[in-house]
Amino acid sequence: MPTQAPLIISISGIRGLVGQSLTNDVVANFCSAFATTLPSGASVILARDTRPSGEEFIQVAAQALSHVGCRVYDLGACPTPTAKLMVTELAAQGAVIITASHNPAPWNGLKLVRGDGIFLNAEQGARVEALFHTQSFRQGSGGSIEKVSFAEVKKLHIERILGHIDAEAIRRARFAVSVDPCNGTGGLILPDLLAALGVEAHFINAEPNGLFAHEPEPVPANLVHLGQAVRQNGSALGFAIDPDADRVTLVDDEGQAVGEDSTLALAVQAVTSRQSGPVVTTLSTSQAVSDAAQANGCPVFLTPVGEVHVVEKMIAENAVIGGEGNGGVILTQIDPGRDAAVGLVLVLEAMASRGQSLRQLLAALPSYSIEKRKATCSP
Repeated sequence: MPTQAPLIISISGIRGLVGQSLTNDVVANFCSAFATTLPSGASVILARDTRPSGEEFIQVAAQALSHVGCRVYDLGACPTPTAKLMVTELAAQGAVIITASHNPAPWNGLKLVRGDGIFLNAEQGARVEALFHTQSFRQGSGGSIEKVSFAEVKKLHIERILGHIDAEAIRRARFAVSVDPCNGTGGLILPDLLAALGVEAHFINAEPNGLFAHEPEPVPANLVHLGQAVRQNGSALGFAIDPDADRVTLVDDEGQAVGEDSTLALAVQAVTSRQSGPVVTTLSTSQAVSDAAQANGCPVFLTPVGEVHVVEKMIAENAVIGGEGNGGVILTQIDPGRDAAVGLVLVLEAMASRGQSLRQLLAALPSYSIEKRKATCSP
């Protein structure tokens, strides 16, 4: 890692090394630029993941947004999907979420959300970035900051999920599972959600303090502890959640990681077996996802990589489900983006409705090889 890592600006948001490429000034200026693109006096949802650096950054963001005249609703530590849901619920004009998603602990960043609860697309992001560089911010007045009770927000999110799944089938199955939220925001919502479904849940790394017990990206190399927990607790399967709770990956009852694409394939299988309609995913997602949809007679639309592309296409095609092959499952009827809690319950629904184990479900899907690697390159 170079001493001065660059500030990474992409369709996935803004990310940088805390205190180096990501500073209080960078956070304040991006928030001011974003607020400048919104109507005067706009309402903005503000939230963060559990990284310790987020405590200061969220205060900086709140002040910057209010100085441009925004009415800020501060949710504090909160899953990204919950914050996005609250944009539409409170009829806000946008949201700023302080998170570096699955990146290692020294990183943090910002995800910017528009008024329909969807991340900014490339054109909208470019406009914010241009204002950030020129610092051409609107001067505003009448801004305010209001703390919002996370307990109420969490209750709403859970109720929305329970209303769009076969909750009774999951309750009847009486599952025992192991869950690793990696000290992130998944630990704020999943205990209550699983309790509402009658699931016996064994949590590890559940304290939402941002002191990650292992590298936070939910890929096989980081699921060793979860695999051990599954075996020790006799769980039917294990769920690994990334720090801002928008991705979920699986391990089977033997504690073996089964691959990120399996989450979406099983979720698609669950939804399309009870509701026919289009399915949307990205060009980089395993063919197994398309096979699961087409087995139930559902058409599949492929988009470029990036959550915003998937969600916009889902809305255009009135899709019943969509997502990305990184464990990100999307039901726009619940919230307009990837949601680890949604992916988790749909996998349980797939198992419950067919009366099969995770390995049995996966064995029935065609098997493909997919390899994903990261490569370092110059800008």
